[in-house]
Amino acid sequence: MRARKALVVRGGWEGHDPVGCTELFRPRLERAGLEVTVSESPSVYDDADLLAATDLVVHCWSGGELTARQEANLVAAVEAGTGFAGWHGGIIGTNVGNPRYLRMVGGRFLWHPEGFQEFTVRVDPSPGRDGEITEGIGDYDVVTEHYWVLSDALNTVLATSVLAPGDQWHEPVAFPVVWTRRWGAGRVFVCTLGHRAADLEVPQTARIVTRGLEWAARP
Repeated sequence: MRARKALVVRGGWEGHDPVGCTELFRPRLERAGLEVTVSESPSVYDDADLLAATDLVVHCWSGGELTARQEANLVAAVEAGTGFAGWHGGIIGTNVGNPRYLRMVGGRFLWHPEGFQEFTVRVDPSPGRDGEITEGIGDYDVVTEHYWVLSDALNTVLATSVLAPGDQWHEPVAFPVVWTRRWGAGRVFVCTLGHRAADLEVPQTARIVTRGLEWAARP
């Protein structure tokens, strides 16, 4: 029986510390039985055969765009069963010119209030499907960027946060913080937290992301 394989694609804007953040989870993936390969460039998506043989892609690349070939290969692999996962701008603040990618992921970062905000991550106490990712985790507070995102109803939302009224909107607005999604035969996991390594070291967030990565990997 072949070992399951994970591919970590990292880089882009260094403000999101793609190396430091992904290195937090590399040993956790290995403990889960995944052989981890790291690519410092999305050009690895040019290799359709490699993607087809990969059980989990962790995308941590903020900014930029995929070529048409890279986008097609990646989406086709996920549709065929390769898992896809990531956090923060590395997964939803990237590839904004790639509509097939954005539909697969199920969300896009639009804006955040200036600086770090203190807010509560509200974990759904009865999420139903995929609830094992947040099982045993209650609401908790964080201090980090508070993402305003676009998303759709195909997502299974496991946790949310609320932005207080502002100058242009006059009532609280809830946004997803953690969601899962099926795309073809593949599983997609997204967490909007993770601007810096310290955000991902918050115990609750670390557990959620670790479980989410393991969940997304091809069974």
